[in-house]
Amino acid sequence: MEFVTKDVLASCMELLLDAVFLVNQAGTLVYVSPACEHILGYAPQELMGRSMIDFVAKEDRERTIEESEHVMSGHPRIGFENRYIHKAGHYVHIMWSACWSEAHGLRIGVARDVSAKKHAEALQRATYSISEAAHDAADVRSLCKAVHDTLSTLFPIDAIVVATCDSERMNWEKVYQYRESADVAVLDWSQAQAVSRQAANAQRSHWRLIEAAPADGQDPASATWHGKPFSPDETAVPGKHALVVLPMYTARRAVGTLMIYGPARALQAETAQRLLAFVCDQTALAIERKQLIDDLYRAARFDELTGLPNRRTFGEFASEAVRRAQRTNGKLALLFADIDGFKHVNDSLGHATGDLLLKEIGQRMKTGVTECGFVARHSGDEFVAIVQDAEIVERIDFAVTRLRAEIEQVISVNDASLTVRVSVGVAVFPDDGESMSELIRIADQRMYADKSERRSGGASFLERLI
Repeated sequence: MEFVTKDVLASCMELLLDAVFLVNQAGTLVYVSPACEHILGYAPQELMGRSMIDFVAKEDRERTIEESEHVMSGHPRIGFENRYIHKAGHYVHIMWSACWSEAHGLRIGVARDVSAKKHAEALQRATYSISEAAHDAADVRSLCKAVHDTLSTLFPIDAIVVATCDSERMNWEKVYQYRESADVAVLDWSQAQAVSRQAANAQRSHWRLIEAAPADGQDPASATWHGKPFSPDETAVPGKHALVVLPMYTARRAVGTLMIYGPARALQAETAQRLLAFVCDQTALAIERKQLIDDLYRAARFDELTGLPNRRTFGEFASEAVRRAQRTNGKLALLFADIDGFKHVNDSLGHATGDLLLKEIGQRMKTGVTECGFVARHSGDEFVAIVQDAEIVERIDFAVTRLRAEIEQVISVNDASLTVRVSVGVAVFPDDGESMSELIRIADQRMYADKSERRSGGASFLERLI
């Protein structure tokens, strides 16, 4: 066997498709076979002398260290799998055979690239996972989190932003954002909206090759992203990062964008692009479905004009408030407010002006009561409120006087300045009644009594000041 020289063994190593690694007890690479360059993109001399764990995916490092210790304790291993970061930035799935040589003080490992098999399996799992999340997620943010978790198992993601848009007004809203660490610059929202509009209007993905990271000492949170337009078909320099903005559309409209920042080559991979296209389709459909459900919920429970809870929602809240007061021997007050002579506003100035007036009065009611209770639009020009603060209930006459003064301040509507008068009736639990229906009936009666008194001796409802 004298003919088996080191040169012959070296020649054999060059023919191996699997890579051989020799690692000392400190975890430093002391030898790497030529096949490593094909698998990880690094020439052997680029790796030798460096810590092996530095090239392992962050999420896999802890269990890789545990496995290394197990092997070095004298337990050979076949079939351990983890992920390494390729020189271009994407994940490489490795299956290891390893043993410890006590005589040489080295861990000997043979690495086989199983990425193709893993990607096929992961793509199948991701397809199922995202479809399931799109169906089951409680809200848009939890859906986006599930999408992010799935994508991050397939390629490195340094940052991700999901934005939705109102297709009629083209208003954009950030519904999900993540960044790997504080060292990753935050995508400025004004920039995100600009690239989102660009991608949505063009109905195609928008790629930018990021050229500049935050300057040394600069706060990443205040840094902006800089780069140049980039085609996914171009060959990116290893180590470069890209921002990909993918429009999300359904058959009906634009829904939003999915923005991902990560290693350019990892995002360029055919499997990554195919998965991202699928993700966008599924996420867009799920977001649209959830938005439609939210619209139906709002229509059922909130007044479309004022945005306040409607009569049904108020009834549910008020009934629960009464039950809670009964259990705790507490007090609450019900306010019933009506705008005096509102019909004259519609007749003289038009319904559009009347609508604006109702919206403003509703907001003034909300501002005056929100900290101590709950306000809703009852019907037409009537508003109701529940006051739960015990101290305020004890001084409810003073509170109503102050609220009325706030509402009756001048209101600017279009070209007119208006002053209104409101009639208010109050009923206190349990003094005036022990059920919500009783309280509403008494408060309504007192409101009409207040209106009658004002008609007999007060000024006119409306003074139009030009």
